[in-house]
Amino acid sequence: MTDIFISYARPNEPLARQAAEALRSAGYGVWRDDELPAHRPYGDVIEERVKSAKAVLVLWSNDAVRSQWVRAEADAAREAGTLVQLSLDGVMPPMPFNQIQCADLMGWAGDVHAAGWQKVESSIASLVGNIAPPAEQSMAREPSRHVVVCALPFVNMSGDPEQEYFSDGISEDIITDLSMVSALSIVARNTAFSFKGQPVDTAALASELGVTHVLKGSVRRRAAACGSVPS
Repeated sequence: MTDIFISYARPNEPLARQAAEALRSAGYGVWRDDELPAHRPYGDVIEERVKSAKAVLVLWSNDAVRSQWVRAEADAAREAGTLVQLSLDGVMPPMPFNQIQCADLMGWAGDVHAAGWQKVESSIASLVGNIAPPAEQSMAREPSRHVVVCALPFVNMSGDPEQEYFSDGISEDIITDLSMVSALSIVARNTAFSFKGQPVDTAALASELGVTHVLKGSVRRRAAACGSVPS
């Protein structure tokens, strides 16, 4: 019997993979549709896995809400009493799933210490049972914890609104470069830029997004000096 079945929309596959890795590192058996066998109808396999799972984790998003597969999997889990749900982008679960608690993981980058993820694990533990004592789980996770960074858009200090493209370009380059570092998890560009032009409480933002570090900065573009050279 599978401990946990993960239901998600295809565009959310990277986050589904992170969720599966986090749960496996906690000792749970996890199944998602990347393990579909080639010799059987996938509908039959998914139905079997959903019914046999002790917990079904549904990753809601705007794409998932429109997916008939995700809705069907969530409905089967709701009827079986095995539904655990979270929202990746702030979207509310559709009816009738909006009557059940849903953890908020907007901007989640895989941090197992984020408040929203802790809520998910608590619900899963109540359905599946703790695989290991909490102290042992904590010790097992700590060495694998990595840095999660939110690089906020740099502030344009030039006084010229037309230079916004320059400061935004610097910010995007930094996000791209950091995302290439395997030891780091980087908050997506769209999430980071949603805070552009807003006063930010760094500590509150770190808690909200579940990140370990927040990068802030400013950019000033200095015009080249012009003049004539005496002959």
